[in-house]
This record gives sequence, C-alpha cells and structure tokens, in this order.
Amino acid sequence: MSLRKILVIGVGSFGGFLCKHLSELDSVEQLYIVDLDCVEPKNVRNSIYSISQVGEYKVDALAHNIQDEVSVMAFRTNYEEGKTTLPKVDLVIDCRDMVCDRGTEIDVRLYISGRQLIIDCRKNVKCHREYQGAYSINLSKSEISKAAFFAAQILESEELTNLRHNNLIQTIDLDVIPEALYRSIKETLDNKSDILYEVFDQTNRIQRLEENIQPIMELNKTKDVKVLVSERPECSVIPKGALNNSSDLIEKLTDMVKEHSDFMNFLVVMKERNGEAYVELIEETGGS
Repeated sequence: MSLRKILVIGVGSFGGFLCKHLSELDSVEQLYIVDLDCVEPKNVRNSIYSISQVGEYKVDALAHNIQDEVSVMAFRTNYEEGKTTLPKVDLVIDCRDMVCDRGTEIDVRLYISGRQLIIDCRKNVKCHREYQGAYSINLSKSEISKAAFFAAQILESEELTNLRHNNLIQTIDLDVIPEALYRSIKETLDNKSDILYEVFDQTNRIQRLEENIQPIMELNKTKDVKVLVSERPECSVIPKGALNNSSDLIEKLTDMVKEHSDFMNFLVVMKERNGEAYVELIEETGGS
C-alpha cells in the first residue's frame, strides 16, 4: 500500500512519536497533523516534546521536530467527524485518547491500552458513551516510542490492508516485541559465530559459508586447514591456529575467491579424504 500523504488526529505522547516514525518512512511525503492542545509540563516526561516547547501548540512543536524529515501541515483544531474538513490523503489515523462514535472518515484508530497496542480498523462504531482515556500502566517514553515505531511499520504493511478490508480490530502485546527480539538474539548467540560479512567485498560470492564457519574454526585449532578451489590441483593452506575469529576465515576465503574471477559463485563444502578433513570451494552452477 502506497502511503504518500497521511493525516494524524491527536499528537500527544503516542501520536507524536507515531508522526516522528512515519516521517522516516521512505514512502511518506506529506504529514497532516490535527490537534488543538498545547504542550504542558506533564507532557514532557513521556512524549516527543521538550521543556522548551511548553506552551506551544502541539502541532506547531511537532512540525518543528519532524519538518527536516518530511513536509508537515499543521491544523490547530479539534476534529469532529462530519464537521471538520480534512484534506484528501491516503490514510487517516486517529490517535486521540478519546473513545467516541466513528463513521467512515477514520481509516484506523491507534492507541495504547494497558500494555496493548490497539489497531482498530472498524467503521461505523457506536459507543455507549464518550470518554477520555488514559494509560492504565505507567509506560516509559522509550516504550511508547517503540510501540509507535512498530505501529508505523504495520501501517506500511499488507497486514494493515487486510485489517481494513475486513473491518477488524487487532491487539498486540507490547511485551511480546522485546521478547521476540531477545529470543532472536539468543538463537544467534547459541548457533552462530561472530560473522562480519560487510567487511569483505567478495563474501556474497560464497554460498553456505555461515553453516561451515564453526566446523572450520574448530578444525584450525588443531591442524592446518587445506582449501581446494574448484577442483584445481593447487591447494591453499590456512596454518594451524591462524583463525582467531570468523573475520579471519572470511578474509582468507574471500582472498582465494578473488583469484578466480572467471567463476561467479562458490559453495563451501567440508570434505574428508583418507581420514583427513579439508575444505573445498566448488563452483556453484545453479543446478540441483
């Protein structure tokens, strides 16, 4: 879904951070922000606003904070559906802490309830009563900003299109996001070595490198590692104990690859001959 122009209603703590993260998306060219409130001292602790902006309209302060990233148009007004005239945009987002009836103007309502991020794409919503919301749990500025960052990624995804198409509401536990990250990091620490691909120009020519780094490193602790390149008769040798980390191995393999520019890609394969393990870089042809 292409989001060039986005309108955000309510730019308090969550809405302000959301606008900041939306302004950093490559697709977004114009942000329209709607709010009548001014920055108060109590807002500074958990919002994008600074103490020097207390007393300013939130839309003006926010426009100043993000205008280097994207074009911003500020509206100092309270939004009332059917009464407030909105510009034509690709997406209308409501981040107000106000629960009220909604018709069809708002595309998605985004807010935090407890430790849940709520993505409400329903239309024609009727509430029993209107009321002002509040964070029931004391979230830190960092947590609110992270929730807004995650919401900005969802807004640009196909998932939002599906939620809107089906008129659905989705809740996301904010505690799940860091847990998933920590779990991913732990898996990396448990299963991978310290791989630094970006250092070497030719590394992308070597396939199945990742899964063979650790075995080669272990072999080099006790003996020289012989390396054959594409079945050529000459054999390169990595001296015993020469590999202190994965970068050393990758550098040596990429140097060998550079000498064979007539081949595009290589597969790293651990082999054994006469009871002796060695490494072979086999020309990768794309065959199965």
